[in-house]
Amino acid sequence: MNSSGLFKDLIRHEFRNKGSWRKQSRNRLPRSWRLVYFSLFLIAAFVISLYFALHNQLELTRLWYVTLGLPYVIIFMGVGSLRREWENDTYGWWLTLPYPRMWLISAKWIAAILQTIVVILFLFVAGSLFALFISSTIEPYTFADAASFIIAGLDWFVMIIAFTPFVVALGLLTASTRYSTLRPISPMLWVLLMGGGSVFYWSGDQRIYEQFGHVQAGQWFPFTWHFLVAVLISWVAAYVLIRLNAYLLEKKLSI
Repeated sequence: MNSSGLFKDLIRHEFRNKGSWRKQSRNRLPRSWRLVYFSLFLIAAFVISLYFALHNQLELTRLWYVTLGLPYVIIFMGVGSLRREWENDTYGWWLTLPYPRMWLISAKWIAAILQTIVVILFLFVAGSLFALFISSTIEPYTFADAASFIIAGLDWFVMIIAFTPFVVALGLLTASTRYSTLRPISPMLWVLLMGGGSVFYWSGDQRIYEQFGHVQAGQWFPFTWHFLVAVLISWVAAYVLIRLNAYLLEKKLSI
């Protein structure tokens, strides 16, 4: 098998990974009940939204605000992708696989990005179907409202996906420092990640808020060249962080 095929196998393995078996064994709640609770949550959200829609108090585009915490979730996906090797005591097996450390960490990175895209696609499709249902059954909502909602969601998720490689790389770095000789800076990275995310959301410069405003208004691809430049810079930074992760696991590992 050629090297590209082997690397694809690594990505496929990471993508299908079901998480930490230790955490699952401590969780006494059966999977079926977790599905029940999740279904009840979705039903409750649907009923509440429907209630406000029936009273003409639901602004469709604002429903996407429930996904504002998604970038934080993506960080934890990156952290968990590496941390589960230590939680499952499989780090020894994983680190001794006959592949470069760059391959090992890149496979986790790409798999986490793909998992993020799957989650975003699910949220986008579910939200779009809900908006179409509202617009087709409740007045005064129209298909134009649903179209604005769908475009706003598409723009918002494009923003998230564009920066996902960088966010996942940050999560992986936060985890890898914990298992390297740079362990003392791991808490500081957590503070920077959580605090930096809050600053981005609540005290960013005006251009950021204008971008969110255009997204909320449902304008088709409202991004300026500033956004495109920021994305390119984030991709370069993500590559650098992945190289740094590989270096830490190769030269600075502390077990």
